[in-house]
Amino acid sequence: MLNHIKNLRAALGFFSLLPVGRTEALTPEQFGRLPAFYPLVGLVFGLALGFLGLLAGEVLPPDLTALALVLFLVVISRGFHLDGLADTADALFSHRPRAEKLAILKDSRQGTFGVLAIVLSIIIKIQLLTHLVPAAPWLLLLWPAWGRLGASVVAVLSRYAGAETGQGRFMVERSGPRELGLAALFTFGPSLIFGPPALLAAAAALLFGLALVPVWHRALGGITGDLLGASVELTEIFTLVFFYFLTLV
Repeated sequence: MLNHIKNLRAALGFFSLLPVGRTEALTPEQFGRLPAFYPLVGLVFGLALGFLGLLAGEVLPPDLTALALVLFLVVISRGFHLDGLADTADALFSHRPRAEKLAILKDSRQGTFGVLAIVLSIIIKIQLLTHLVPAAPWLLLLWPAWGRLGASVVAVLSRYAGAETGQGRFMVERSGPRELGLAALFTFGPSLIFGPPALLAAAAALLFGLALVPVWHRALGGITGDLLGASVELTEIFTLVFFYFLTLV
């Protein structure tokens, strides 16, 4: 249990603004354990979103509440995943050879496709949350965890693309089935409390992560840290879309 708490603190320190400790001293093996705790980071974000949703919903209309929620999630996660989504969009839509796409991923400058990806991601989330939160406010507690389960699947089941050595490589190459099992447990356990719709959304996130793996491998021969961030963003959007159509049935 103590190790799990330490790993959660490390994950929060790496993926959020929360002042829970430094991550520079983590070993490669410790970075390899972090994919197990992506969904727990999402649950922490979800608790904050749920509280913010209650407060904002008392004074703001649904669309402005959704805007506040999305902006809060961007800030608390340091825009980490949006940056990965933007770099991924610039690389994939460049229609260049694989080696040049990997080089684009390392370029800190944002291109047209990257900016469009950020804007569309934010707009889609705001629109969907505007419709979903009033009817199912508990969604806010679980939605960030669902998005991060997709990234856990991608991290564990992928190979690393590129030659550089760093934190992203460690999270991919040093993680394994144990981390994926814990990530699933940390997602499906809380989802069980809210019944079939939540469990179906968690399962959809898992399957979407599985579907992303061959897409990333076919495009780039593997994944990088940017693609992990993109996986979070895309799984968050996918689970909201899935939940929207699920509630229409």
